[in-house]
Amino acid sequence: MQDKGLVPAYGTIGSPDHASLQYIDMRVAKGSSFHIEVDALHQLQTRVGIDLMSNLIAQRARAIAIKLDELVAKTLLAAVSGKDLNGNADANAAVSGLTALHGQIDEITDAPTGDNVTRVGGKERLSVYHYVVAMLENLDIKSAPADRFLFISPRMRSLLLRDPNFIQAQVYGGSPVIPNGASAIGTILGVPVTVANALGSHTRPNNPLIKKGNQAFQPVDLYMGATAATSVVIPFAQMEAYKPQQSFTDAIKSRVIYDAKVIRPEQLVVARNVEAAITAHNGASTTPATT
Repeated sequence: MQDKGLVPAYGTIGSPDHASLQYIDMRVAKGSSFHIEVDALHQLQTRVGIDLMSNLIAQRARAIAIKLDELVAKTLLAAVSGKDLNGNADANAAVSGLTALHGQIDEITDAPTGDNVTRVGGKERLSVYHYVVAMLENLDIKSAPADRFLFISPRMRSLLLRDPNFIQAQVYGGSPVIPNGASAIGTILGVPVTVANALGSHTRPNNPLIKKGNQAFQPVDLYMGATAATSVVIPFAQMEAYKPQQSFTDAIKSRVIYDAKVIRPEQLVVARNVEAAITAHNGASTTPATT
């Protein structure tokens, strides 16, 4: 759109500008399906109060939810490298072979120079809080919407809650954080903070009673962005119940078609290997900064 400037009396305004169609291509090429059956005799022999079919459906629903979560994680990791996983039927495709994305998710590091760094000097003590401040600065510079989120790993939560800069966040314009036992642990500089065990390289419990969730986002310790920067679509979902003719079973078959895409990569930012960088910067000590 061109500013025509001042149009004097009896002057002409020139040729009109025309609207141009701009769009981001999003394709759907991934999906999940399941097929289960329960014999009437098996259900009869099961303890009273347990509905085998309902339990199996619930298990499959959780499995699909985890697959979707993993897909979003892999899509985000590809976008950190400037690649687009959307539209590729193989969710595990090598990132190097993917097509280029219309942008790239920035990554905050503790490099001594350059863009997207913490800018903490060698004689200053580095903390997780400095990463959060750098992430906010990154989004502010790019005019990202104010409706933002911050997901952190369990280890980052531990380090943050020991950090005076975070506990006394009101000094920097935020609100003090009070752990409440839920996933959301408070706000920092006005951004809601949520702990998610899908983030971080911590050892996952090897216990059959503990259900494992998404493990594709382990490399990331901190993930911040605007709420509308990533899109997940499920345009088709189908589930049908039927009775196989040659058996005494009830069966269900289902399929779900879905995909994900990073729509605004410039409105997202991540940090990886944060504790290792803090340890290296502070000389093998993870004691938080007090500045």
